[in-house]
Amino acid sequence: MKRFLNTALKLLITCGLIIYLVHNTDLMALGTVFADLVPWLLALAVGCFVISNILGALQWYLLLQVQDLEISFKQALIFYLVGVFFNNVLLGNIGGDALRIYDIKRLTGKSSGGVAATFMDRFIGLFSTCSLALAAYPMISGAAGAWVVSVLIPVWLGLVVFLAMGLSRRLGGSLESLGGRFLPTRLNDLVHHLRSSIMAYRHRGGLLVGIWAISLAVQFARILVYFCAGLAVGMHPGLLYFVCFQPVTAIIAALPISIGGLGVRENTLVELFHNLGIATEVSTAMSLLGYTAGIIASLLGGIAFVIRRVERKTKTA
Repeated sequence: MKRFLNTALKLLITCGLIIYLVHNTDLMALGTVFADLVPWLLALAVGCFVISNILGALQWYLLLQVQDLEISFKQALIFYLVGVFFNNVLLGNIGGDALRIYDIKRLTGKSSGGVAATFMDRFIGLFSTCSLALAAYPMISGAAGAWVVSVLIPVWLGLVVFLAMGLSRRLGGSLESLGGRFLPTRLNDLVHHLRSSIMAYRHRGGLLVGIWAISLAVQFARILVYFCAGLAVGMHPGLLYFVCFQPVTAIIAALPISIGGLGVRENTLVELFHNLGIATEVSTAMSLLGYTAGIIASLLGGIAFVIRRVERKTKTA
């Protein structure tokens, strides 16, 4: 019952935000914007998302290798694409991750390594997108509304502290001991297994730096999705604004207050670019096209889901 009420509340908020957006948008003008879009730029946006998925799969594959999981890059790519597909189809951002972990367990018989690699994959992605935004922030700090990017500073610092605690035996052990006093035994055991798996990355500094570089490319490619979508509808505020505003929007949309961030994402982007003098209809079209490009690109994962085969490997004598 609680889950039903939670979903119903999210659906209500999502519908309210979409109605608010429609109310503040000139639908005739929006139709004109869509009529004048440049198709090849929209196709480029789809291509950027596909590239980001391939690089994201490589990032996840490298994280899985540290966990000594017997999986090929081809298998990791298929599992990753399927995960992206379900993240979009289920309109949540964890359904696909759960399926990735499930497929890893079916293939290798192990779950903790898959959980740790997927957790690190998400963690590094968030750290990278915040880093890109904060690096570009000084170059647009004088623009109207740009101050909102500063909210990422405590998020970035929190991620640094959390990573240090995860990779440090002393800090992590103290945190785990503290959690043992308040958490249920089963949940505390899960935290222990997850932390033990994450510790495998402790002495792989060089690899983590390389993975971070890949992650920066992944997040930049996903920013380019919305940049290309903006160009497709004649939106020219400059790439730096997308580098700064898209991460802020992604983090706000990830809050569990709506269905898949729908409504939150669109209203946030419209408000941020409105401060730059961009018409509501244009920024709305950009947001919808960027989201659509992601959906189109993720259909590859739907195909992969249909044709994929997960067979657990067995060792022969």
